[in-house]
Amino acid sequence: MFSTVVRCSKASRRPLTPKRGNKDYYKGTRQAFLPGGHRTGAPGKHVIGGKAKYRLLDEKVRVFVAPPVAEIESSPLKPYVSRSVYLSKKERQAVFGKLPAGGLQGAQLLELARKRMSEAVVKQT
Repeated sequence: MFSTVVRCSKASRRPLTPKRGNKDYYKGTRQAFLPGGHRTGAPGKHVIGGKAKYRLLDEKVRVFVAPPVAEIESSPLKPYVSRSVYLSKKERQAVFGKLPAGGLQGAQLLELARKRMSEAVVKQT
């Protein structure tokens, strides 16, 4: 039995992982790419000899600068919304008023999609 063309080609459809990338590829948590800059790579290197197997390099370690704590605490912006905050009746109506009473069902969504498609076809002609 012969292999398929896709199997024999160089392109692979599997996701790119750090193990499958080149020696500089570091996937991480998207912190390796600095906005407006170049890719910084891994924050250290593997060491052949020695007690530690991985050595961090100070010039490659990412440093995040935050504003002073006093400025954060005095800011009107807060990081999370409290569980005791509820929508008023007007706000709830503005958000959920467009939906049908029982929620949006699959049949209703299909009907809306067909309606939009027919309107788009009419506009094109």
